[in-house]
Amino acid sequence: MMQTSDKQTSKSIVRNVVYGSLTWVLPLGLNLVATPVIVRSLGNNDYGIYALILGFIGYSFTFNFGRAITKYIAEYRSSGDERKIRDVISASFFISVTVGLCGVLLIGLLSGWLVRDVFGIDVEAQNRTIDAMYIASGVIFFWGLSQVFSSVLQGIQRFDVYSKIYTGTTFALISGNLALAYAGFDLRALLAWNLVVLLLSSIVFAIAAKKLLPEFGIHFKFERDTLWLVLRYSAGTLGYQILANILVLFERGWITQRLGTENLTFYVVPLMLGIYLHGFIASLVLVVFPLASELKDDREKLLKLYQKATKVISFLVVFIVTSVVVQGSTFLNLWMGEEFSRQSSTLLTLHIGCFGLIAILTVSWQMTEGLGFPQWNAAAAGVCTAIAIALMIFLTDDLGNFGVAVARFAGFATIFLSIFFVERWFFKAVQISFWLGLAGSLAIAAVVAGVGEYAIKSFLLASWPSLALSVVVGGLSYCGVLWALNFVTDDERILIKGIVGR
Repeated sequence: MMQTSDKQTSKSIVRNVVYGSLTWVLPLGLNLVATPVIVRSLGNNDYGIYALILGFIGYSFTFNFGRAITKYIAEYRSSGDERKIRDVISASFFISVTVGLCGVLLIGLLSGWLVRDVFGIDVEAQNRTIDAMYIASGVIFFWGLSQVFSSVLQGIQRFDVYSKIYTGTTFALISGNLALAYAGFDLRALLAWNLVVLLLSSIVFAIAAKKLLPEFGIHFKFERDTLWLVLRYSAGTLGYQILANILVLFERGWITQRLGTENLTFYVVPLMLGIYLHGFIASLVLVVFPLASELKDDREKLLKLYQKATKVISFLVVFIVTSVVVQGSTFLNLWMGEEFSRQSSTLLTLHIGCFGLIAILTVSWQMTEGLGFPQWNAAAAGVCTAIAIALMIFLTDDLGNFGVAVARFAGFATIFLSIFFVERWFFKAVQISFWLGLAGSLAIAAVVAGVGEYAIKSFLLASWPSLALSVVVGGLSYCGVLWALNFVTDDERILIKGIVGR
């Protein structure tokens, strides 16, 4: 019976990972098509403003209080305390609405000051940037509500429904932006479309949550203890979200003020590719968060989950980073043009390396949060933010965009080491043999893949087919070396064969 249960659990994890990855695949494809069109339509300066506003939307008042919902739904359903679920949802909704309305009010009052004095936007672009900030405040509000309702689906591990709604939302968002940009509309129209789509997305997520979770409901008679429970847990997640927000807002505002919006465009476009890598990995490890809550009293199973998740994520990340390092300049040249490649190829290498470290760190991060210690993540984020901002101030005048990217990389490289503290904390020992075996195998495979890709790149003219051929050959070499090194265990081979067969 135990073996049957473990097999069912493994299948469930695989299914949820596959559905989670779908929330990344379509957005990546659409964005690769849409980005050059939007950049050409808006121009480098206005796209820089657009990127600045998007950063403000993503990193100002969009605090995900829904994380508490995901944790406590998984925990209460496991312990049989389903009656508490409605109170947690209601308290999280109340907090999210309150913070969202405060955000709308503050952005409305401070937009002019931010645009003129903080970001230093050119005079001729100030009015449309202020209008864009007003629209952004509405986007932020509905984004917060959407996160509350989508967290319910993650808590009950219905990643199939979550991925369908998220993917549909993303398709509508990007395709609408693409159409508006192609038709010649400015950044205000694109942001207004974001507002409409997120409003509809919030409604659809709420309907799905109501349908799939019998305990779902919103009322304002929840106990004060529940409110404090959500606030205490959210304090940690809120802490690292605020610190991440400070870093991103400072980074984009600093580049805008010191180097101009055109340089921000050259910085943000390759950064976006790093964000896609992180988004891809985050979509794969979404399942770790609720499972960690369920397995908090079984550290042996939790260790197996942690090691397998880390192994899979590292396998993917190392190959992606290797390919980008070898092919980055060629890709940017084909995708965005020679000028973009010249300005951004080195930045792309730094960004993809930075987000590669973040992606591997994500497993430890999700596990720590699922076990109820988001304060640790907040402390790690504080160290990262302090190091990155200090180095940005110090390096920008001499190194420009490159100095900002180096500063970001240094900050996240430092907190990558927190993985080993977490292992010692939860599993009583750093997993030295696991990491040595993993690093050794992946390093050999990456060198072979990188040499193969570089050889093909050197002999063929730059084109999309030759780029694709090079990456495919590199991928086959990478997988072949790892197979020869027995990187994949017998039980993992059986699992892979089952997935391929289905």
